[in-house]
Amino acid sequence: MADRSMRPVLSIVTVTYNSAATLQDTLRSVRDQSFRDYEHVIVDGGSTDGTIDLLKKAGDAVRWISEPDRGIYDAMNKGIRLARGKWIHLLNSDDYYNANDVLARIVPRLVEDSVNYCDLVRAEPDGRRVLQRYHFKRWPLYFSAYLPHPSLIVSAEQYAEVGAYDTTFRVAADHDMILRLVERYPANHISVDMTVMRQSGVSATNLDWSMREFGMVLKKHNVPAMLVSVIMAIRRIWWRIRVK
Repeated sequence: MADRSMRPVLSIVTVTYNSAATLQDTLRSVRDQSFRDYEHVIVDGGSTDGTIDLLKKAGDAVRWISEPDRGIYDAMNKGIRLARGKWIHLLNSDDYYNANDVLARIVPRLVEDSVNYCDLVRAEPDGRRVLQRYHFKRWPLYFSAYLPHPSLIVSAEQYAEVGAYDTTFRVAADHDMILRLVERYPANHISVDMTVMRQSGVSATNLDWSMREFGMVLKKHNVPAMLVSVIMAIRRIWWRIRVK
């Protein structure tokens, strides 16, 4: 790790795997930021679709590795270990920053020893954009993933305190991380539309897996089994109504 005085304020970590179709937007949105005290770390899982060509073309704008991993959360953990910044933002390879000045507006408002999170814009397949803004309360997070992980900025010290993403989860380790953070630190909501997340349809198989893992996360956080069953029943009813 570089000398602390030479460290960037922010490390942007992007996990990629066969992301050539969307990665260019991600890279451009980082490169065009007016805030410049950052590094962009790319952790690639061994892409074969042209992703590596894009990374090579980016030159010194990114620092990257490409090697097999054990899934997205394993890759995120690698990126966090590689990061040199005081703060770390995980920017997915199909997401991008909503404007060129978002980091300049957000970084001065980051609060140490707090869960710093911003607002998320969901880009729907039909072209609509939906703003996700969560005014923090802890208890709803045990019913759904309201606090948007793609707009969460965590300090390197916080990751060291709470530990790595739990790679036993395939789709819900981000929510487990959020619960671990909010159980330890107060929330700091920064009202800036930070990240645009491309929203894709959720298949029945993925939805069922997501539901199952959400219940596993609740049990990990000592929610009584009977209450978990009630919460999961409510979630399933809500999802049926939502997708009609």
